[in-house]
Amino acid sequence: MIALFSPHYPDREFYTIVAIFMRLGYFATLDRHDTFDFGFAWQDSTWLDDQPILEAVAREKPVLNLGCRDISKRRVEAIFEAVFGYSTFIDPTQFEGVCVRKYDENARGGSVVKCPVVRREAGFVYQRLIDSSADGRMIEYRVPIICGDLPVVYVQEKVVPLDTIKTEKLGLHVAVADEVFSDDERLRIGVFCRRMGLDFGELDIVRANDDGQIYILDANKTPGGFGLLNRMKWQPQQRRFAIDRLAAAFEAGVVARLRAI
Repeated sequence: MIALFSPHYPDREFYTIVAIFMRLGYFATLDRHDTFDFGFAWQDSTWLDDQPILEAVAREKPVLNLGCRDISKRRVEAIFEAVFGYSTFIDPTQFEGVCVRKYDENARGGSVVKCPVVRREAGFVYQRLIDSSADGRMIEYRVPIICGDLPVVYVQEKVVPLDTIKTEKLGLHVAVADEVFSDDERLRIGVFCRRMGLDFGELDIVRANDDGQIYILDANKTPGGFGLLNRMKWQPQQRRFAIDRLAAAFEAGVVARLRAI
């Protein structure tokens, strides 16, 4: 199959979609006049620009992620709270203790700060510092989403954050979703993704030690992690397993949407 990407396309080898397309033998085009089977809104940024070309394509063919226009922290939190009924955000001028201060813009990191603070800083959000540690390591779930399916879960072990939230990865293993999340949690994750318009991407999720509940912290619509430098700490067999399941889910999702047109 061939996908029309717009306004950009995945031009770096570490993007997950590149590994999937290579496994499936799919191709990409940037030319709307080429022959293609489906569209893909691709812009590696927090906010998606208006897409008149893909809006026109969507009247005849499926277009992935066209509805995912905003993955800012505020947007993620608003939908998370609406779906799950609880929140991570705090008022840093009133809260006492440590919290996480993050850029509202996606993928810019954040820091651990002591509250209360004198005033909120523009462009930042403030969240609970959620303890998801086990045996001295922070456990974070990186959860791929493909057309409503959760084909795998990457269980990541990281250094527990003390001053910055971007900490070193110590290990990774691949699980399946029903080993990690309950039926209700998986259902709510699916609802969250539909409301975000996220057909393809990954979520960062942690489970708090104090209340046992899961918290969706980030959504990524242009995920990576399969690059040759192996920053994810893959074991070869786990990497193959993950790509196989991702590719199967992607093909099934695209075929289902093509049949629904």
